[in-house]
Amino acid sequence: MNYLIDRLAERVQDLIERKRFLNVLSATFAALAFIVRFWPMPAHRRRICDGRMYIACQQKNFEKAAKILVDLSKRETPGADSMRLFLYEVLGHVDPQYADELVKTPRFDRNLLPVIEAALLRRNGEYEAALSALDYTAESFPARIQVAEFKRSLLLEERRHEEFALDGVTRLSHDPDKPLFQFAASVAAAADSAGRNDILRSVIERIVRDRDAILNDPKLLSRFAQQAVDASMWLLDLAGAKQVIDALRISGMEKAAVRLERRLSLDALAPMSQLIERAHQDILARVGLGLATTKTRDAVIVIPSAALRSNKIDYPGFRADIRFVLQTIADCLNTMGLDYEVKGQIKLHGVEDLPKPFFSYHTVSGHQNGLHFKETDRPSRFSFDTGGYSGWSEFSRKSLTELPLHEVDATAAYRFFQQDQAQTISRNLSKYTQGPLHAADALPARFVFVALQMVGDSVQELAFCNPIEMMEEVLTVCEKSGYAVVVKRHPLCGSTVIGKYIQDYENAGRIVVATGSIHAIIAQSIAICVINSGVGAEALLHEKPVYVFGRSDYMAACFVCEHRGDFESQFQPGRTAVSVHDLRCFWYLLRNEYAVDLQDREKAKAAIYTRVKQHALVSVRTEA
Repeated sequence: MNYLIDRLAERVQDLIERKRFLNVLSATFAALAFIVRFWPMPAHRRRICDGRMYIACQQKNFEKAAKILVDLSKRETPGADSMRLFLYEVLGHVDPQYADELVKTPRFDRNLLPVIEAALLRRNGEYEAALSALDYTAESFPARIQVAEFKRSLLLEERRHEEFALDGVTRLSHDPDKPLFQFAASVAAAADSAGRNDILRSVIERIVRDRDAILNDPKLLSRFAQQAVDASMWLLDLAGAKQVIDALRISGMEKAAVRLERRLSLDALAPMSQLIERAHQDILARVGLGLATTKTRDAVIVIPSAALRSNKIDYPGFRADIRFVLQTIADCLNTMGLDYEVKGQIKLHGVEDLPKPFFSYHTVSGHQNGLHFKETDRPSRFSFDTGGYSGWSEFSRKSLTELPLHEVDATAAYRFFQQDQAQTISRNLSKYTQGPLHAADALPARFVFVALQMVGDSVQELAFCNPIEMMEEVLTVCEKSGYAVVVKRHPLCGSTVIGKYIQDYENAGRIVVATGSIHAIIAQSIAICVINSGVGAEALLHEKPVYVFGRSDYMAACFVCEHRGDFESQFQPGRTAVSVHDLRCFWYLLRNEYAVDLQDREKAKAAIYTRVKQHALVSVRTEA
């Protein structure tokens, strides 16, 4: 029965995330909440509350979500998911009085008072005070998890990986007998980012120990199998993940086993299984849990855990694209007769500096030994660069006059630009799923569009200012010039500071908040302002003036606002930074020389082979 309820809950969650039948689901959940209110079903009441709050958040009715939680807390202690929604989604959009009401309800867990305090401090931008409020050990296990997760979000938002790794491993030690796969995996990634192999070793041992524990307990296996598999994939431990699936079958849970196999895409991983195993063994060797290789090899392929994991925001085939690039690189090196070692990567982003030619995903470098690849703002189009990606790339360091625009065939460039415009704008393509073009927001007649990014995103390290400073400068100039300012928040941004800022300024009538298709908003704007978001590149395709407040790979075709006052001194509505001709030639280089389109696998394979051969041979000659 629990299995069926879990699968039904997943199906409903999928509908909510896709924003399907929200009004019907909202009414259904409200009716269920009324019915179970009088029955001894606390677990179901909590799950219904989760669903109602989630729907309200998707409908941007955050006040309703807050009221739902406060109402439940009068009769029932809220569940972890409801509290997460309140802390990360709701609180940044509602009056803080709802937090006061919540903590005064009779069933609120008093252990969480410091978390609410920290959330309110974070809302006001007082990060250090918020962190200090969380320096305690809660009495109950659920509260300890909430404290640990909230402190994680604070530290990672500011990219303080080592601090989180240290705090995380300490908090794991508080509950040695509780399976904590998800939290442990995030600590492992932070430890890898910080280069703390001592902490990484401890966390790997914890994940393996927790996995062994659930393998011998059918109840725990049923509950934690998916988390155990996900944590194994973070460690590139394909054998460990299969071990969990085999245990499900032995315990008679065939449907659960099949479901996890599909989630893992085991058939798709088969061609890379040897590379994955070598990457896992490298991780174990680095932390002293395996034998280190002593053989000298010609090159290195870095296999990231990102190639094995999945995320609901991924475009279809995203992880397969990463694996395709990795496998193509390996095939090319084999064809060249180069012997290569394999390195495992758990971290999501970071510096990778190796003394020989290497190939790595989502990394940056201070020298030319690495060929770094990463998805761009366009699905299935990956950049390849010796400096890194985005504003770390060597491509981004060249001005328009330094780029080989003169080598680009003008006719081909014009044709490509027009085709890209037609395919991208008319099909409403973007990195993230957009609302329909025909359901556009009601927007002012004349406005500047400010597109925000995720706070804590790696490329924020390249920002010349923070998002609020950017918005303040743009607002000051636009209000003097008679232009409105339209702001769209990143769909995954959970910053309560940004949420509060937007709410306050929208209420004051200083900004207009948009939620519709990025292409519909860009098309109506007179200029676009970003830190270094991919929205800036999309705006270039619309032939709009783009002002960047941080380094990006497309900045050569933009107005660059590196210092305060740069926006005001350069702002001329309707004037682009480059000519029509130069924009088309630049776009051709950006999309075809700097990046590779992976949709046509054979053409992509040839393009990657060319880049790999050139990089390997140049690096080998340099070493010699």
